[in-house]
Amino acid sequence: MELNILGSVWSVEYRDVRDDPGLEKNDGYTDYTARLIVVADKNGNILDDEVRRKYKLRHEIIHAFLFESGLGFDWEHPNYGHDETAIDWFAIQFPKLQKAFEEAGCL
Repeated sequence: MELNILGSVWSVEYRDVRDDPGLEKNDGYTDYTARLIVVADKNGNILDDEVRRKYKLRHEIIHAFLFESGLGFDWEHPNYGHDETAIDWFAIQFPKLQKAFEEAGCL
């Protein structure tokens, strides 16, 4: 599947945990260098549950939005965990996030 993330095309792949070393310790990951989102498929351990799989896809899509927004690194505020920048980002980007979630079928 492909998603439009802030004007960039990202690929989404479901992979078996036995075939992808990146899934050994994670249920999924986002590779910003390849514009790739990977989520463990139904043969994977914890992601046999459809609700969990959809949550993980949403989680990785948010990572993609952060990378495309230039907020993929140094996101945390050292004293508070987040600041108003985080709130502003979600408020501004939410309609685009919703569209991507709908396209991916993970709401």
